[in-house]
Amino acid sequence: MMIMNSLCALALGYALDMMLGDLGGSMNPVNMVKRLVQKLENILKNAYLESPEAQNMAGIMLVVMTLLICLGISAVLVFLCYKLNVIIGIIMEGLLCWSSISGRNMRRNLLGVYRGVRTDNISSTRRYLKNLTDRDIEDLSTAECAKCAVEAAAENVVDIVVAPMFWACLFGGVGAVFCRVVNIMDNIVGFKDDEHLHFGKVAAKLDDVVMFLPARLAAAFMRWDAAFLRLDKKNAARIYERDKRHSPSPNSGCTMSVAAGALDIQLGGSESRNGCMTRRQLIGDNTHPIASGEVFWISQLLTGTSAAAMVFCALMRTAVYLIAIQFIK
Repeated sequence: MMIMNSLCALALGYALDMMLGDLGGSMNPVNMVKRLVQKLENILKNAYLESPEAQNMAGIMLVVMTLLICLGISAVLVFLCYKLNVIIGIIMEGLLCWSSISGRNMRRNLLGVYRGVRTDNISSTRRYLKNLTDRDIEDLSTAECAKCAVEAAAENVVDIVVAPMFWACLFGGVGAVFCRVVNIMDNIVGFKDDEHLHFGKVAAKLDDVVMFLPARLAAAFMRWDAAFLRLDKKNAARIYERDKRHSPSPNSGCTMSVAAGALDIQLGGSESRNGCMTRRQLIGDNTHPIASGEVFWISQLLTGTSAAAMVFCALMRTAVYLIAIQFIK
């Protein structure tokens, strides 16, 4: 029964995200984890400054301590709630899944960018875009903002939608929390700058491992949705095979290449973070400029990809349940 209980919890978390989006304010679990990681970073990084090896060890300690705290609290809550009542346990697991998935907020911000680009309202466009990316966007034009929004959505559909659902399918609500915590650590300390090169190495590598399978599943789901939406499915498959490795991450290029192919656009190129300019490999063909229409369609691809992931998880859990029933008999 635990197999189906966790499936019900995932469905509840997915439905809550679709209807309500993220919890706001300082009590948002994601914001609480971010504050925990930043506090541990300040303590550990400053305590181990002697050598790159010491910084690497401090990074390992950050990962272990953060996971122990977050997963320990989550597991205890789920265990106690199931002890009280099965329904209460499912609700608690569902809340953990809800706190780990952020699809609705991403779609809301994408539609805000879409409206801003469509009306050439640069201040509105940047206001919504800053919720999608950590890049420097102050000097971007509306067309550049549209491109940045498409890239951010294509990358983040794995990190904050498909991957938490995949890990929830495997390990329930605690699995979803594990995935989101790993992604938060990577986003905060997983940079390859001088400050985090050694300290954030383990967090970045762990994120690459955790996101490996979900990224490839998300690319498949996005291709199916591109076919359903009557976008360029053949080009999506072609660009995926050609450009999926054109990314600093072994995972983000998967969904970016599908999105670029389906929308017949080119992603990648120069980008700035914290005043540091970097150049990424180009993904896709520069068939036409990126405008508001592409922002709208990437939001539709995001919706379809998340729905396909939910169906996939339901089928997988149901199949495991039926197999388990046969073994019990």
